[in-house]
Amino acid sequence: MILYTVVPLELVLEGMDKERAFTDVEINGITMTVEQVSANEAVIVRLISTDPQHFLDPALQPGSRIRLTPSLVGHEHVPLQWQV
Repeated sequence: MILYTVVPLELVLEGMDKERAFTDVEINGITMTVEQVSANEAVIVRLISTDPQHFLDPALQPGSRIRLTPSLVGHEHVPLQWQV
């Protein structure tokens, strides 16, 4: 690959050596790969679905942010759940 740019090579390749941590999660029955960007937020990287309608939903497009919020049911603490 040849890259023609006026930007210094150090800036172009900055962050390429960092390992990115991806996680597969299921939200509303839709499996997706996300990258956690903070303690309560993640970015959708890709959808894993056979339903074409999921790919047409703007809320599920790659790059969209989702929040991780705690949810309580009665008095029992339920583990954190992802929300779009």
